[in-house]
Amino acid sequence: MKNKGQIIIDMSNFMVVTTFFSLWLAVQFEEFIENIFAYVLILSLGIIHGANDLKLIQHSNSSRSTKISYVRTLTYYILFVLGSALLFYYVPAIALISFVIFSAYHFGEQHFGVRIKEPTFWGNILFFTYGFFILCLLFYLHAETVTEIIHTITKIKIDERDYYYASLGSGISMSVLYVFLMVRDKDLRTSFIRETFHIVVFFILFSTASLLWSFAIYFVIWHSIPSLVDQIYYLYGDFSKKTVLGYVKASLPYWVISIIGILFLLFVFRSNFETSLSFFFSFLAAITFPHVLVINRIKNT
Repeated sequence: MKNKGQIIIDMSNFMVVTTFFSLWLAVQFEEFIENIFAYVLILSLGIIHGANDLKLIQHSNSSRSTKISYVRTLTYYILFVLGSALLFYYVPAIALISFVIFSAYHFGEQHFGVRIKEPTFWGNILFFTYGFFILCLLFYLHAETVTEIIHTITKIKIDERDYYYASLGSGISMSVLYVFLMVRDKDLRTSFIRETFHIVVFFILFSTASLLWSFAIYFVIWHSIPSLVDQIYYLYGDFSKKTVLGYVKASLPYWVISIIGILFLLFVFRSNFETSLSFFFSFLAAITFPHVLVINRIKNT
């Protein structure tokens, strides 16, 4: 039986093929259809990968011999999500910046988690710069739409050239850090060409597909699915049909609640795509904050 790391690494070919198939879909259909595909992906695999946080917390508490009741854990979790939502309502600029920072680190942590098993200070910086570069590249290649979304959320107008400078700066920082770390890490040295190829794939994806479809493919195919494998191994110690079904069953109630909330927002703001997309990302952010902390906790268990 393959271990978790080998399964995730072997999934690389599947993710590349799926990405190019998604690009083919982008060419075949107009942007409206792309966006429908994107919502379906995000609302299914994308949301469900973060719907089992409470079970992960309970398992982590058990591993640490920490006795906290389920009701207490649930209460804290709900309050955290509500607090995140209120942050977007009252100080949206700070909330959005926090969301980008949290997401950047989370994406990098998941991507390099198999290779950097015991992250150092510089390893953590690599996690952040990698994820930040991916987000900045996405923003830069969809600058006009991203600017409108940010303006809708924060009322702040960002110069579209700033995305270029941010992506350039984060790209250089990430590259320097990667080279610095791979001198001492064999796993990073052997994966250098593969990682470079993946960046090229992301550039092609973001350049070709719409903003929402680009984000959906990266978020679901490159982040959520590997994260699901990670979580299933953490909870059950194995990856099989039985453990996958067990994970889905445990996630179902929280997944349904999240879907109802997001669909409600999309329905209310259905007449304005930029506004609906803004609230969609805000809702994702509200449930992302606690999820990032949970995943970071279990990776340090």
